[in-house]
Amino acid sequence: MADTEQRLRDINEVSIAIDTWDDIFSDFDPRPLNERELSEDFISELKKRYRETQAGNIIVSIYEPISLKDGNAEKMVVHRIKKFFKYQYLQGLKDIRRIRVRGGIFLFAGISSLTILTLVNHYNILITKLANEILGIALMPLGWFGIWEGFSKLVDTSPKVFQDNELFDKLSKAEFRFIYIENGTIKEENKISAKEENKLI
Repeated sequence: MADTEQRLRDINEVSIAIDTWDDIFSDFDPRPLNERELSEDFISELKKRYRETQAGNIIVSIYEPISLKDGNAEKMVVHRIKKFFKYQYLQGLKDIRRIRVRGGIFLFAGISSLTILTLVNHYNILITKLANEILGIALMPLGWFGIWEGFSKLVDTSPKVFQDNELFDKLSKAEFRFIYIENGTIKEENKISAKEENKLI
């Protein structure tokens, strides 16, 4: 019983009301509904509503006029939304990986520069003092810049990057339900399970 109550507390509802399918898909895309791009306004609103709830698993409730009721269209809409956010999530992982790889490169370059400078000065590899000083002028700032910039990218990646990626992941796995409204009254609802979502026409 306690586990069930905890799971219910961990579920957050994100509610959005639409009047037509054009509220979900781009007005400027003339292609059929199953090929049209998602509306940027709809995506922004979905992300905004998620940030207002901000925890646990998500149920996205889409309130729509009962005249829009269409099981196949609703499955397609859910599939398209999840596919969009799954793509954004995977791109986010690539971005995080790229930031950290660049951080590693900066760190390696910085440590290498300071190591070379230290070895040159210790073993007097260069013939003249002037050559040592010129090398120091070049490698010292490069070395410290690489180290600090590398650590910054590895350790201090913007929290927003991780927050956005968590958002994309949760929305790609969210449960969706369509709630039908007639004359301001809720008539019925249709919950789209993952199994139903995969049965696309």
